[in-house]
Amino acid sequence: MTTKSRAIEITTQNLTLIFGESDALERKQKLEELWFPPNEVLFIDPLGAFKTHEAIEELIVKLLGMDCSSGEDEETDTWVTRLKWGQGPHGGEFKLTGEDVVTIVGGRIQRLYTFLDGSVPS
Repeated sequence: MTTKSRAIEITTQNLTLIFGESDALERKQKLEELWFPPNEVLFIDPLGAFKTHEAIEELIVKLLGMDCSSGEDEETDTWVTRLKWGQGPHGGEFKLTGEDVVTIVGGRIQRLYTFLDGSVPS
C-alpha cells in the first residue's frame, strides 16, 4: 500500500528528479526507480503519448531544450486539459467540487480522469 504522503512525494520527485534533471544517467536511474517497467508505462502530454522509458527520456530531452514562449494559438493533435468544477444549487454553496483532467486527441476526448475534492454527499 502507498500512503497519501508517499504518493505526493513520488509526484514531486518525478517532476524534480526526472523532468528537471539534465544529467541523462541520473534521469534514467530515477525513471527506472519511480516508474513501472519500461514497456508498462503510459505518459500523455500535448506532444504525444509515450509508452516506454526510452520514449519518455526522448521527450524530456526535447522539453529541456525547448523555448517555452509558444503562442496561444498553437496547434497540435494531442492536448491534456484540466477543468475545476463545482456542483450545487444555483447561487448557493457547492455540495461537491472536483477537477477533470481530459486527454483530447484529434479533437475528441480519449481519456477523462475526475478527481473529487471530498466525499460525495448522500
